[in-house]
Amino acid sequence: MNRRNIPAVEMHQYGQEHLRQEGIVILPVMESMADDPQRLHPHYHDFFQVSLIIGRGRLMHDFREREIDGPTLFFLRPGQVHTIGAREGLSGTVISFTQAFFDHESPPPSRLYEMPFFSPGETVPWLSLDEGQAGPMAEIFMALQGEFDGALEGAAEVLRALLCILFVKAGRLYAAAHPVGRASRGSLLARQFSLEVERRFREWHSLPSYARQLGVSANHLNDVVREQTGHAAGEIIRARRLLDAKRLLLHSDLSVSEIGYQLGFEDPSYFSRFFRRCTLHTPARFRQEIREKYQSGRH
Repeated sequence: MNRRNIPAVEMHQYGQEHLRQEGIVILPVMESMADDPQRLHPHYHDFFQVSLIIGRGRLMHDFREREIDGPTLFFLRPGQVHTIGAREGLSGTVISFTQAFFDHESPPPSRLYEMPFFSPGETVPWLSLDEGQAGPMAEIFMALQGEFDGALEGAAEVLRALLCILFVKAGRLYAAAHPVGRASRGSLLARQFSLEVERRFREWHSLPSYARQLGVSANHLNDVVREQTGHAAGEIIRARRLLDAKRLLLHSDLSVSEIGYQLGFEDPSYFSRFFRRCTLHTPARFRQEIREKYQSGRH
C-alpha cells in the first residue's frame, strides 16, 4: 500500500524567470498537469491560485468534491489540499501567485482576505459561470496569460492590476451566487472573528481569548457569531483545528501525538477523543482511509 505523503508542490518553472521570482506563474491547465504529474493527485502549496476551467472534470478541495460541466472558477488559499480530475476536452488557465506578489508595497492587512472566495472559514471554493459570464472572464484570463508570456517591462504591475480587476469582477459574481446581505456591525465582527481564528487557532483554543482581542465579551461574541453564521463561536474554533488536524494526518509524517501537540493538545488521548467526537473516527483510522482514497487515485 502506498503510504507516501500528499506532496507540497512548488510553482511551475514556466515563463520568464524574473516574473517567477516575483511570485507569479500563469499557464494552461493541461500544460500544468502534463508538466508535473503530481498535480493529477491531491497536493497543496504555499501560494494562492485561481483557475478558469472549461469543460468536464472533478474538483477536490479540502475533503470536499464536486463534478463540474462547464466554465468554472476555482479558488485556492495556501495549504488547501486539492486536485483537478480532468475529463477529455478539459481546458483553461491556472494563475499561481504569492501574497507578497499581490500585496507588493501595500500595508497589511492584505486585501486578498477581503475577497469573498479567499476569506477564512468554509467559503465555497468554486463558482460556475453561465455563457454570459464566461466570455468576459475568459478575456481577463487571456489578457493575464498574454501579459505573462510577453514579460515586457512593467509586466508585474500590469499583472497585479489585471488580478485586481479579475477579483473585483469575480467577487461580484460570487456575491450574486452566495448573497450575504449588506455588511452590518454584527457581520463585520463575525468576519473579524474568522480572521483571528485563521491567525491564532493553534495558540488560542477558547472563546475568551478572541473576545479580549476584539474588545467584546465572550457572550456577546458568541451570540453575534451564532446569529451571523448559524454556528456557535466555539464550533468554528474547533472546526478550524479539526481541518488542520486532517491536513496534517493526510500530508505529514508526524505521529498522531505530535500532531496533537502541534495543535495545542497536551494530552494525546484528549486529541484522539476530540478527533473521534468530531469525525466518528480515530486519527489513525482517518489517516489510513484518507490516504488509501487519495493516493490510490480513487477520487
